[in-house]
Amino acid sequence: MSALRFNMIMAILAVRATLPVAGAFSEAPDLQRQVLAGTIPAVEQRLPIAPLVISPVEKLGEYGGTWRMVLVGYDSNSMLFRSLSYEHLVRWDPSWTRVVPNIASSWTVNADATVYRFQLRRGMRWSDGHPFTATDIVAWMDDVVRNTELTPVPSLWITQGGRLPECTAPDDYTVVFRFAAPNPLFLEQLAAGYSNDMTHYPAHYFRKMHPGHNPVGAAELMQQTNLPWAAAFRSLSTPWRWAHIGIPTIDAWIVTNAYVPGVTTVNAVRNPYYWKVDTLGRQLPYLDQVKYTVVANYDIALQRALDGLVDYQRQDFASVNSAAGPAIAAAIKAGHLCSVRVIPSRSNSMALCLNLVHQDPGMRAMLSDKKVRIALSEGIDRVGLIQKLYGGEGKPWQLAPRPMSPFYNRRLGEQYTAYAPEHAKQLLDEAGLKTQGPDGLRYLPDGRPCKIEVMLSAPLGSPNWPAILELVAKDWRAIGVTMQTTILPKEDFDTYVNQNRHDAAVIKGIGGYAAIMESDFFVPTSFDYAQAVIYGIPWARWFVDPENPGAEKPPASVIKQMNVFRQVLSEPKREVRDALMAQVIAMAADEFYALGICLEPDRIAIRNPAFRNVPASHYDSWLYPDPGPFNPCQFFIEHAGSTKP
Repeated sequence: MSALRFNMIMAILAVRATLPVAGAFSEAPDLQRQVLAGTIPAVEQRLPIAPLVISPVEKLGEYGGTWRMVLVGYDSNSMLFRSLSYEHLVRWDPSWTRVVPNIASSWTVNADATVYRFQLRRGMRWSDGHPFTATDIVAWMDDVVRNTELTPVPSLWITQGGRLPECTAPDDYTVVFRFAAPNPLFLEQLAAGYSNDMTHYPAHYFRKMHPGHNPVGAAELMQQTNLPWAAAFRSLSTPWRWAHIGIPTIDAWIVTNAYVPGVTTVNAVRNPYYWKVDTLGRQLPYLDQVKYTVVANYDIALQRALDGLVDYQRQDFASVNSAAGPAIAAAIKAGHLCSVRVIPSRSNSMALCLNLVHQDPGMRAMLSDKKVRIALSEGIDRVGLIQKLYGGEGKPWQLAPRPMSPFYNRRLGEQYTAYAPEHAKQLLDEAGLKTQGPDGLRYLPDGRPCKIEVMLSAPLGSPNWPAILELVAKDWRAIGVTMQTTILPKEDFDTYVNQNRHDAAVIKGIGGYAAIMESDFFVPTSFDYAQAVIYGIPWARWFVDPENPGAEKPPASVIKQMNVFRQVLSEPKREVRDALMAQVIAMAADEFYALGICLEPDRIAIRNPAFRNVPASHYDSWLYPDPGPFNPCQFFIEHAGSTKP
């Protein structure tokens, strides 16, 4: 018997050891009724041979009930992903300390981290009952990632050595990735938010409309949508597919109505083929359904929570130190709500990114001048801002790893954060941005006003952003620089930045904890997509593909930093890799790519007292897409007088 087969058998036996004897699986009452009616098979036929066993956070739950949440506007797709769809080959454990099995029950990695072999769960099925196999993952690689219409530039997380991996399926339940160069971070990348589309590509469904497999179906898709094939197919096959229903899934709940403008609720019901069970062998999820109410703004979202209409939610609720704090604190004191501590992993409350590679020569000369960036940073009264918006809690900080991070760099974090308006004026003078009249306003050397338009994407990453920018604009006006804030729908925002037509933009300040995996503000690269490097998108494209039409070769100092980061990505030894990344961070302090405001204080999520199996505290990160890592399938509503299972 081969070592690989022995390891697989031992993994199955280890899981089964935690379960009752074979045939003792059970299910929710609504599924029992469907079995009796003959509409679905018996539970033993729906579960894989070795389902994933979930140990509850607090206690074994009870079946029934609805998880109520809110969606602000019509572009809160990440909320749906985090709560419904964090089902990757592997996942983070709840404490964000190690990668653990999920769809893959086990895996092996060769010595130089170039070959990853995953064993999938035998008998696992899509929500329509069709088998989930290695073919689905290979099909995603072949049909989507290697298709240049759908993926003109593959994301950095799925490439190494500038090349995509070979992806093969030796059998139905084994998938192998072979990289051209060592890729020691691949498991962490799979566990992060990036790889959702890899495991949400039912080949039997999508190949019916893919020209490589069914040209007639592809033509029908274009006719139905009145879109080019790539645009129509991409809207269906990306992780943000909530505007469509009927696509088979492996998630705990199945969305039953499209998330499109005009709908007031989005509903999801239990997946009868979900592949996880509790320690008594009861098929999960416990909750019958999930219901999202679509609201217009954060104030309405907060009011619904205060009215007891939200069961558990972290996104879209402000810090306890914001204007919402007193109302939330009062509801908690009265026993109407419970709080869950949320530990920020972001490097900053907000990333204010000037476009260093602006298309306009005059604007580029201004924004790429480090003296100007220093002046604009020193022109912000961060202490006053923190007092006004965060109740005095927080610390002036740039876009730098947090003190809890192994990559903490005090110089990068604290530089240019002291309020020094007179020095800022001096630097602007030295940069050639002179004043011309008694109003103190400055002008570019070519005579145009020194005016910066800052773009934001709606819905906002934080309800505090407009208030922060209002204070920053006031401070900048005092040193002679005019700021204009423009809030755009996400589609328009993406168009502007993708075409490199922005002066500046605000996005989430990631990278506070896991600096290597969220490198965007430390070196012009991104594991997700180049557009995240909003201060230098053409440079980020060059890092991935120098021949890309939208790429631009960076300055020599930036290339030097990129070369060190390439070593980070391929270094198998963690201690060496971390030392190299510390060099990258130190070089980021020299470059000073973008501006930060402050370190966020701890925040809260709200929880209905009867809503159980939510941890008392957890992280917030795209790499750790809460609440996904602590398995929402084991959430339940505890009713007074209910009996234990």
